[in-house]
Parts: sequence; structure tokens; C-alpha cells
Amino acid sequence: MLKLIFNFFLSHINTKTFGNATAIILLCAFTTKPVLANVPINFTDVSNDVYAKEIQEAVQTGIIAGFTFNNTFRPTLELTREQMLSMVINALSKLSVSPLTVPYDPPPPAANLLKVTSKPYRDVNVNRWSAAMIDWAKSNGIILGYSDGTFRPNQIVTRAELMAVLRKAAEYGQNAGSSSIKAKQQAVAFNDISNHWAQNPIKEMSAYCGVASPLNETGNAFSPNLAAKRNYAAAATLRMLNCFKR
Repeated sequence: MLKLIFNFFLSHINTKTFGNATAIILLCAFTTKPVLANVPINFTDVSNDVYAKEIQEAVQTGIIAGFTFNNTFRPTLELTREQMLSMVINALSKLSVSPLTVPYDPPPPAANLLKVTSKPYRDVNVNRWSAAMIDWAKSNGIILGYSDGTFRPNQIVTRAELMAVLRKAAEYGQNAGSSSIKAKQQAVAFNDISNHWAQNPIKEMSAYCGVASPLNETGNAFSPNLAAKRNYAAAATLRMLNCFKR
């Protein structure tokens, strides 16, 4: 229990050491680090959300966290690139498949948890809360930066971009030495992805346990260029994780 509490506390802070003094800097409210598993979650703002059940499961699994200071989840808050990456890596860290090695599986010593030796991108400092995850994702081809040498961690993610990253994560998680992923159901015939740059990953992820699904789970539109919101991102990432078990 003490280890769980320590990991939870550590996952919500960054540390900077100055001589013998350590300043603890709380992360902003938009962190997507996991909360403790098996803690009753009763968010005040998800009961009517179409993804309510999956949000609850995603939080309990440790994929994403709510905002404990006011017991909200903020399901329609738009997701940033580093928040998306945190969710994806948290999901991959739940796999028992060897030889997967992700930053939090198992949690490394506290001194190394948030430590990288050099900037993974010129706009990602070594002491940024997501630096180790960004560095790992870069090395493993989960998500890359831009041609100007930036990662743009605070940039909002589109639904298409979310699917592209989840597609890469699914390939990695299968650990099959192949660039393809196995379809688990019939692909959804979306009416708005033809000739879109992410047409293939969207289609593939719709056949991968319904990771890609219509906007708000209704109709035939995927709306690839709309911002990915926390509710759908949590549900989609959870579906990917659960699909590994099928």
C-alpha cells in the first residue's frame, strides 16, 4: 500500500534538486497520470456521458486520472499531445507481455522516474513531467516530433492523430514482430475519412475492438479533424488495452 501511495504521489509531481534542497512542484490540473486503482470513483460530471462506464474503468485501471480536488473528470476537455502519450504509455505498462519495457513498467527507482539525460526535442526540457515518456515514445516509434525539431507537448490532438498513435501502440503491444495488427471485428464504414491522411489507421482501429468509433458513438462520421476529448480518448485507449486480451 505504501508503494502504491508513493507511486501515486510521485506521478503527480516533478522534482528539481538544488544542492541538498528539493523543491516539489505540483503538476497542473490537466495531468493524465493515474490515480490509485480500486478507489471508488464518483465523478460529478460523467453520469450522463456516453463514455461514463469506460471512463470509470479507465481511471480504475490507471490509464487516466480525474481531478481529485473537486471530484471531476472534465470529459469534454481537449487532450494535448503529452497527455495523450501519458495515457497510451500507462495502458502499455499494464501488459505482462515480455519483453515490453515502458517507463512505468515496472516503476523505476524514484531518482530515475522523471530523469532523461538530454532533451528528446528542443521544446521538451529534461525536467518536464512527460520528458521520459516522450523520449521513450520517440525511441520506440510510438509518436514522433515535427521536422523543426519540436514535439509541441501542449498542442491539442485531433481524433485522427489519436488513432494514428493508438495504431502504433497496438502494433507495439502485440509484440509480434509485424507492422500489421489483427482485426478483431468488421471495420466501420465511416463516411468522412475517404482520402484523409489517417484513413488507414482509423479503419484499422475500428476493426481493432472498435477503438475507432463514430463521434459520440452515433451516426457514421468519425470527424477525424475534431479535437480529441478526454472522454473518447479514455474510452479508445481502454478498448485498445482490452483488445490485447482477446
